Amino acid sequence: MGPIGQFIEETLQATFADAELTVRDTTGTDDHFEVEIASSRFAGLSRIEQHRLVYDSLGPRVGREIHALALRTRATVAS
Repeated sequence: MGPIGQFIEETLQATFADAELTVRDTTGTDDHFEVEIASSRFAGLSRIEQHRLVYDSLGPRVGREIHALALRTRATVAS
């Protein structure tokens, strides 16, 4: 994975410490990604709210270096 994919993985793992996380570069060009993330921080939130948390954590790179980001989010039970 390239530097942008690494950025996504490291940022999301730091933001969602308990995350079960998979990041996949869907085109091999380091700008289109598919992310599956499960975290207890998503508990009680709508899917839109979950996605907003992810987008907010990645900041202004979404829409710039990250041209496409397909998200699959789900809540987990805090342990």
